[in-house]
Amino acid sequence: MCVRYGADIVGFVVDYPRPVPWNISIECARELIVATPKPAQTCIVTGGSLDKILHITMEAKPDYIQLHSTETLEETSLIVRELAECDVKVIKTIFPHMPDLEKSAVDFCAAGVFALLFDPRTPDNAIGSGLTDIPAFVKIKHAVNCPVIFAGGITPDNVCDIVLKTKAQAIDLMTGVERKCGIKDEEKVATLFSALQDR
Repeated sequence: MCVRYGADIVGFVVDYPRPVPWNISIECARELIVATPKPAQTCIVTGGSLDKILHITMEAKPDYIQLHSTETLEETSLIVRELAECDVKVIKTIFPHMPDLEKSAVDFCAAGVFALLFDPRTPDNAIGSGLTDIPAFVKIKHAVNCPVIFAGGITPDNVCDIVLKTKAQAIDLMTGVERKCGIKDEEKVATLFSALQDR
């Protein structure tokens, strides 16, 4: 359904290190990845150790892995190198509360991640919500030479304004197009993509 309305990448939360309503099994993710119509690509959202990330990647075979936990720069660098052999790109989430946020963004980008995701939803507040700090996002986007994805608080009502203000290369959607946690709302998805196409 999401691909039909225009999603370029669909993401699946697998073995996330906190209990969240979006978590699915590796087996379920693999079935969804195989079923995803091209040219749309797939992403697994997870976090944790290198061994865990490699296991999930080998089993599910996504196009991207989004690291959405407390992975360090060194751990992320190692994951990037290992997954490059499988042709899987790494997206690293950075959070507003990180110390020296701009330097962290530059360092993760230099470590070879495909993109950064700037998200107010942290591992300890994975079910939280709220609009991302747009000025901070723009500052980070100008500081790095990899794409920066905007996440947090995007809805059909504000998506055009956010894209206009941030000039984000990509946006990440989750609760803003849900009927309730874990259940996407087709009307909201359709309205959001229609708004983007009309701008």
